[in-house]
Amino acid sequence: MKKIALVGAGNRTKNYNLPILDQMRDKIEIVGVATKSGKLSLDSGLDKIPVFDSITKMVEETKPEAVLVSIKSSALSGILDELLALDLPILLETTDNFEVYAKIKQGGNEKIGILEQWPFLPMEKLKKGIIDSEALGRILVVENNFRTYDYHGSAQIRNYLQSELQVANLKGHTSIYGSEPFVGKEGSVVESSSERIRVKTGVFQDGTLLIYKYSDVHKKMPFRGHSTLNIYGTKGSIVAGCLLDEYCDINVLDEDGTTHNLRVNKEYDGENIRKLSVELPNSEEIVWENKYKDLSEQQLATAYLFEEMLVKGNIIYSVEDTIQDMVIAYSE
Repeated sequence: MKKIALVGAGNRTKNYNLPILDQMRDKIEIVGVATKSGKLSLDSGLDKIPVFDSITKMVEETKPEAVLVSIKSSALSGILDELLALDLPILLETTDNFEVYAKIKQGGNEKIGILEQWPFLPMEKLKKGIIDSEALGRILVVENNFRTYDYHGSAQIRNYLQSELQVANLKGHTSIYGSEPFVGKEGSVVESSSERIRVKTGVFQDGTLLIYKYSDVHKKMPFRGHSTLNIYGTKGSIVAGCLLDEYCDINVLDEDGTTHNLRVNKEYDGENIRKLSVELPNSEEIVWENKYKDLSEQQLATAYLFEEMLVKGNIIYSVEDTIQDMVIAYSE
C-alpha cells in the first residue's frame, strides 16, 4: 500500500483524480491533503482525510511516500520551493510555464514526474505496442499532422521513439492565412478568421525524421483531411488519431512482402472500453486492456501514470521529457 498526500482539493482533484484514486484503493492510501486555506469544501470527496494549510507540516505529520499536486498553474510557482525541499517523489500537472521546469531541473530533483496524459491514451498505448513488436521495422518518420497542439503533440510523437533521444537541426516556419466565412457543422456559419500555421522538421539522434505541424484554429478551417499522428517505418505505417473514435489506418508488410491493412478490434462493457487489440500478420496479438470502470480516455491515461509513478515509483515522464517536448513545440 502506497501512502500519498494531496496538494489541492479543487475541481481537478474532486472530479478528475479522485474517481481514479478511488479505484486504486488496494494500492494507494490518501493520508493527507493540503489546501491554501487549510479547509475542505463539504463536497470535496475527502471526508475523514486530515487537512493542512502547510505542505511541509502535512508531510511531517502524515509521512507520505509520494505527493500528488493538483492546483492551478498560476499558483504552482508560489509553492515550488516548498515542494523542491521535500525528499519525496512528486507528481505535477502539466503547465506551459517553462520557468517552472527550468527551476526544477536546476534543483536537480529527479523524483518529480509530470502528468502528461496524451502519450498514454489507450490508442497511443496500442500503437506503442505495435512499434515495440517491431512490426513496423525501423521507424523512419514521426509526424504530428495537425492532430495535437503544442507540447502535448510533441510528447506523443516523441513517445513513439526512445525517450532519451534528443532532436537536432530543428527548423520551423510560420505562415498566416485568411479564410472566408463558411458553413460548419450542423449548418452553423463560421466567420472569416486568420490561421497561424507552423511547420517544423528535425532529426533525432538515431536518424529518425521529425515533422511537426500545428495550427491554432485548424479544427475550424474548411477542407481539411484527417488530423493524425503518423508513424512510418521500413515495414509498415500507422496513420491515426489518438482517441477511440478517430480515423485509424495501419499497414504492415509480412515476411513475403505482402501488405496487410490491420483492423483495431474494440470491445466494450456498455459504454466503457474494455479491450483494444490488433492481430499482426505473424499472428501475434497486440492488446491493451482496461482495468477500470467509468473513466474517460484521459483518466485512463492518468491511471496508468499513477500506477507507474505513484505506486511503482518509475518516473516515466520527467521534467527533462517536458523540456524536450516544449523545445520542439515552441522554439523558433
